[in-house]
Amino acid sequence: MRPIITCLTTGHETWLLLLSALVCSIGVYGAFSVARHAGRALGKTRMRLAITGLVAAGCTAWATHMIALLAFRPGMPAGFEPILSGLSLVLGTLGISAGMLIAIGRQSRLRRLTGGFVLGLGVVGLHYVGQTAYVVRGHVSWDAGLVAFSILASLPLFSLSLMCAGERNRKIRPAAAPLLILAIAALHICGMAALQLSYDPRVTLPPRTLEPEFIAPLVAAMSIGLFGVALFALSLTLRAKAKLREDRLRLGELANLALEGLAICENGIALSVNEGLARLAGRRRQDLEGRNFTDILPGVALEDIPEGEEIDGVLAAPGGQSVPVRVLRREFVLGRQTQTVVAFRDQRERLRSEAKIRRLAFTDTLTGLANRERFHGVLEDRVARHRATQAHFALLLFDLDGFKAVNDSLGHSGGDEVLKVVAERLSNCLDEGWESARLSGDEFAVLLPDCADPLRATAIAERAIRAIEEPILLRDQVTHISASAGVKLSDGNSSVEQLLRNADLALYAAKASGRGRARLFTHDLRRAANDRATTAMELQDAFEDGDLELYYQPQVKLRDGSLVGAEALIRWNYPYRGVLSPAAFLPVLEAGPMAIPVGNWILSTACGQAARWRAAGLSDFRIGVNLFAAQLRSPNFVETVKETLAQCGLPPEALELEVTENIILRNEGATISHLDKLRSMGVGIAFDDFGTGYASLTMLKEIAITRLKVDRSFVREIEWSRKDQAIVDAIARMAKGCDLTVIAEGIETEEQADLMRDYAAEGQGYLYGRPMTASAFEEQYALKLLAHDAPKAIAG
Repeated sequence: MRPIITCLTTGHETWLLLLSALVCSIGVYGAFSVARHAGRALGKTRMRLAITGLVAAGCTAWATHMIALLAFRPGMPAGFEPILSGLSLVLGTLGISAGMLIAIGRQSRLRRLTGGFVLGLGVVGLHYVGQTAYVVRGHVSWDAGLVAFSILASLPLFSLSLMCAGERNRKIRPAAAPLLILAIAALHICGMAALQLSYDPRVTLPPRTLEPEFIAPLVAAMSIGLFGVALFALSLTLRAKAKLREDRLRLGELANLALEGLAICENGIALSVNEGLARLAGRRRQDLEGRNFTDILPGVALEDIPEGEEIDGVLAAPGGQSVPVRVLRREFVLGRQTQTVVAFRDQRERLRSEAKIRRLAFTDTLTGLANRERFHGVLEDRVARHRATQAHFALLLFDLDGFKAVNDSLGHSGGDEVLKVVAERLSNCLDEGWESARLSGDEFAVLLPDCADPLRATAIAERAIRAIEEPILLRDQVTHISASAGVKLSDGNSSVEQLLRNADLALYAAKASGRGRARLFTHDLRRAANDRATTAMELQDAFEDGDLELYYQPQVKLRDGSLVGAEALIRWNYPYRGVLSPAAFLPVLEAGPMAIPVGNWILSTACGQAARWRAAGLSDFRIGVNLFAAQLRSPNFVETVKETLAQCGLPPEALELEVTENIILRNEGATISHLDKLRSMGVGIAFDDFGTGYASLTMLKEIAITRLKVDRSFVREIEWSRKDQAIVDAIARMAKGCDLTVIAEGIETEEQADLMRDYAAEGQGYLYGRPMTASAFEEQYALKLLAHDAPKAIAG
């Protein structure tokens, strides 16, 4: 760094360095601007502008370089070798031209980066050939490190410069010129600092050496030419902007002419009107022309209309009639006189439509019940009355159970018929004065005035549920539907939004506890919801702070206990509570927005770890990764897996993705398609916790599964439970018939391992190792990794 600073502060004339920077800035602006105009031009004009821009770019680099060399003070006689000096200009121009031709007009960032790199090579060639042409009375040597640094530091800047120049984002594009100037400056300063001179009077300058006084006028003439190119580019830009403004003005005038009524006014008088305005006002054009604007639009002065903004007005019509209109004013110059165009749009149809909308605004058109907006208004009135007079009320929130299945079987029209029946039955359960509403798709609400008894409110909700559950005969088919309800009593502190949220929490609890029932809101539901929200926020912080970690549980061959792989399991290093198991936070993680980013992190970290262990000697090592449902629903999940495997250098067969029955039971088309594509890549698919849920056995042949994982609940008592032995035997036989392998979970004793060898090829459990950190795993299996291969298994 010190040679660079010394070269910059004591080895150059400051004013000449500033002049070189100015010439560089002017030339870069001119070259870039002309090149941009060339990209937009056509035919011969495009060719001429392109050549001008390319030559200007080459001359800019050469002139900047020569002025900077003239600014250099070597402390001994110096000059320029003419052939090499001219060659530097040719090389620079050719290299810069090649780079710009590669990049100009290209949308691909890679092409622009490549073009910038080629341009940089041209400038590097110009610089060092030109610097070689700089001769002195003495000996010249080079600091190879500084030479390499100057090239390595400047080439990325050249690439970034041309990449930014072609960006569509106008905030990024202006960075192109400063980056180019910075690249040239870095190349020159570091290159000159690398030049080491020692005076020797015995050395003479070559006979054809050009004195600096001879070079200076040539460089000055070239700089003046670059200034001319910059002015030419500026004129092109100004003309283009003027043409753009003119085109925009014409388009604006054409858009104004497309309105229903049009009046051209001057000094508040309507000089001309079109047929559209005459029809709108119910008069002849001659009756309107020449009249004061306030006679056409009573109560509105022309100067009171904000230009470019629409306002409401009433157009005077014969017989005392009036026409509601929207008015827009624009001004333009015609014959050096300011003219005002006023456009009128008929609003009668709009107002009629709005009146109809207002009539329908508070009614659900399908069921005839009040809609959400109406119900909110009624609820707001009840909340205000309760605060003023302590008049109690109860809020009931209903949601249909299994309505999606009805839609799937009967179609949306059938679903609409079911909603109508539900609305009718709900209304029949209510007394006069009770407000009922349909809030959204299959969500209904009821407001019970003067009700403070939780037992009574819950009984009414359950009565409504029983009525809804009655069979529905639709299209000669009997349909069954149920409902769950949340009940919230009024209190003096809750707002409308809080009441609805609390009732929704009670409804959520009713659904979670079996559906088809009513649940009264209690504060423990709010605390549980707050705990879930707190856990979700802490999970976000934990992920960002790197407090999530992967543990690995070994998977072995039951035949000999040899290691074949591991299952990656997430743990949370909580600052105050220690390491948390997934049961403490996984349900919140799976249901929240962090599922995909955390799931992708787990996938990437586990694959990277597996690749390192395979490289350390475990050549056939396989890693098992549990998937979240949200990941499989993501449209780009397959691409994510491909990219992760490629980045980690892990073959597809070394990865096994584990899915649970809950995920597969959704039977979404995207999920099944993703599994098929992953299997075709060679990735293994394991069916986790098999036999504990409600999955259909047809899934074994319909879904691309490669392995069944026998749940630990069947292994725990297999030594003495004939039922567990029969279940495991059945699973093993099914797996064999479907060409699936079996792995047993939860093996803790040698007796269990001996029994499971007859049914499963592989196993995992505490007998072989508890879930452990990556470092503990490596220590247990004596894996030796290089220092730079140390695993990174912490999130954030």
